[in-house]
Amino acid sequence: MTGAFDPTDQRPRSGPLSDQHLPENSQENLDRKLDHAVKETFPTSDPVSVTITKGGAIDYDDDGNPISAPSDSTMRAAKREAEALLNRVKSTASDVADKASTAAREAYRQSTDYARAAGERYPEAERYYREGTQVVRQHAAEYPLLTLVVGFGIGYLLARAIQSSGSDHAEGVPEYARTDRAFARY
Repeated sequence: MTGAFDPTDQRPRSGPLSDQHLPENSQENLDRKLDHAVKETFPTSDPVSVTITKGGAIDYDDDGNPISAPSDSTMRAAKREAEALLNRVKSTASDVADKASTAAREAYRQSTDYARAAGERYPEAERYYREGTQVVRQHAAEYPLLTLVVGFGIGYLLARAIQSSGSDHAEGVPEYARTDRAFARY
């Protein structure tokens, strides 16, 4: 039986049916595939392997080509650009802080003007405010546990109000499972 397939035949084949002659089975291609597979499965692979290179190590890009080290002039230029960017960021942050400080001062001034005007227009309001705070302090001193429970209740209600006002997510979906994307409902 010439030309029949013999599974016990261990001789290397040659010719068009040989797997060794296929370009995708070259040693270089198989090594590259193995390296890629190791990189892709690294977080779950066990055990962790470490390669130690003696002498000057060479970095490679994704295609396996060596990356040349940047020259001193390139490094100096990059450092100058980074320092210039840092200076611009500092300047911008300073400007923003100044504007925020000015806005806060203006808001404080307006609030004191409003409070003064309200006090002049409604002289009894200041008295009511003082008496109200006095009553609240007395009740808080007499019933500290009740004050604590009421405080938690108010905080809980505020948190629920804030949470529900900004979300139009489906009810019953846990927070960890929610996304910011709007998907079409089926």
